[in-house]
Amino acid sequence: MPKGIIITEWTEDQGLVTKFNFPEEVETDLDDMMRIFYAHITGAGEAGNVLVRLEKARSNVSSYFTGMESEKPIMVNLILELGEEPEMFGETVIQEINESILTFVMRMGTDVSQDYEIIKELKSYIKGALFLLERLKNLTKEQRLAQIYISEKGRTILEMLQEKPLSRKELQSILGEKLNKIISNIEISLDPFIKTGLIKQDWVEGDSDISLFLLSDFSFFRSPATKLIEGAKKNLPTPTLATKYLEAVNKFFAGYSPTFEDNLKIAKNMMNPDKYDYITLFRERAYPINKLPRGPGESPEEIGGFLKAMEEDNIIIILKDEKNIDWILLFTDVVAHTFYPEYMIEKIRKESMEGKLKKNLAIKHLEFLEETYKK
Repeated sequence: MPKGIIITEWTEDQGLVTKFNFPEEVETDLDDMMRIFYAHITGAGEAGNVLVRLEKARSNVSSYFTGMESEKPIMVNLILELGEEPEMFGETVIQEINESILTFVMRMGTDVSQDYEIIKELKSYIKGALFLLERLKNLTKEQRLAQIYISEKGRTILEMLQEKPLSRKELQSILGEKLNKIISNIEISLDPFIKTGLIKQDWVEGDSDISLFLLSDFSFFRSPATKLIEGAKKNLPTPTLATKYLEAVNKFFAGYSPTFEDNLKIAKNMMNPDKYDYITLFRERAYPINKLPRGPGESPEEIGGFLKAMEEDNIIIILKDEKNIDWILLFTDVVAHTFYPEYMIEKIRKESMEGKLKKNLAIKHLEFLEETYKK
């Protein structure tokens, strides 16, 4: 699991200084911190991410640097186990955590009397963020599909395999060219594809590397919450709520059309374990806001933050009943739909006929697709 977070700042008079580490027992020596810093400033010293392996500390470090030209040149260093990489948790999630941490750090020093409270809030936030990252290692199938969708790397891999089968080396090379970055560990990038059954890896006679075959595809979209719709038609949970709910849902879906931006939004909601727990909960029934189940350690403020964000994203809706009590209902369900990639059959035939795909690869892929279709 992630070990902790260390925040450092570059200053002209003292050099690299550790500003904050949580938990306190998580430490790396100055030499290691300088290695990470030099990895950032090699070149123009611009803002960005690096992944550094620290042998002495037996850790991988996912580090974000604000850049030498920023007001405060800050590094946010996520300390991971040697076998862990940020991609395992979702690059978007790591980015959001870094941005949130920086908002705390930038507030420090403006009013010394407030620093104690800011540090207290920061500790609480990082504790929750590390717990979130640990939970992200145990995702459901639809969450893993969301993990692929919200990642530029994941979407690019899918687009490449929608064209034809590729060897791992081919995929790694072309992916690096498309994204203009070095792809260091293709196995981790492929992990959600394998665990969701989207691809199959196999050796093809005569080839020196494992080939990757797309067996299933997927899409994201919003759907009416079936159980709540059925209940509302029977005037549940109350006649007033049922009427308001059906009117709001009918109006929304009358004008709804899936878009990439909206699908990205719902995939991000699905990837967040806390929001996903609430989506799963609200699929079954509506809840008065004062009787909403709370997870262990969740504060009313945290829950309020989740609910507000989900309401803004049109995942939930809050309506008042006859007694002026607020109820939470799932407004739009989020669906990760997998389907058989029938389009691949014609692509394989065409690529093979034009000599762009080796015959043995084409036959192997068609055999796998036939097995998948029969299942």
